[in-house]
Parts: sequence; structure tokens; C-alpha cells
Amino acid sequence: MFPKKNRISKREFDGLMKNGRVFHSPFFSLRIMRGGKDMSKFAFVISKKVAKNAADRNKLKRRGFHALREIIFTPKMDMKGYMAAFFYKKEGKNMGFDEIRGEIQGLLKKSGVL
Repeated sequence: MFPKKNRISKREFDGLMKNGRVFHSPFFSLRIMRGGKDMSKFAFVISKKVAKNAADRNKLKRRGFHALREIIFTPKMDMKGYMAAFFYKKEGKNMGFDEIRGEIQGLLKKSGVL
């Protein structure tokens, strides 16, 4: 899990939902906007339609945050001041870790962040 300072709060999430740009892939949707602060903030959203069991939803969130950590915190990466929320789709429930990392990286490139 990311530190609390790198996660989107409920108040910030409402602003992101109203003003963020949307990008889609077969397994995720990404809503992203420029936050204006020095550090970037992230969230993963898994609805009960995707995974009914809370343990499964938490597992998907952990995998997503871990994959994102590998992408974001590399020495060559400088992503500051963004707020991004990744929404899992039903098709993404059974993805492996490498597939999750590839999809997240692809969406970040598509959005122009990477």
C-alpha cells in the first residue's frame, strides 16, 4: 500500500471525478488530472460487480499499488503533481501481475504522463 500522503482523499476524489480526463483500456479505466502539488496521489477502485468478496477487492488493490510502485518509483521517472484513479473492469479480475503492470504503464503512456 502507498503511504497516506500518496493516496487520494475522499474530498480530492470528488474533484477528480468532476474534472479529470478519462482514458480506457480493455481491463482498466484511468481518470487523471493535474493536482498542482509536488507529490502525486493515486487510488484503485474495484466495485462489487467486479469482485464480490472484500478479500478479492483488497488483493486487486494491493497488486495494483505494487505494480504502480514499480513503474513510478524508478530513477528515470519524474511524475509529480498528478492525481490518478484506476478503475478495474470485470475483465481485469483474473489478470496476472505482469499484465496489470503492463496495462497501468500503457494507460499512463496513453494519458501523456510517461
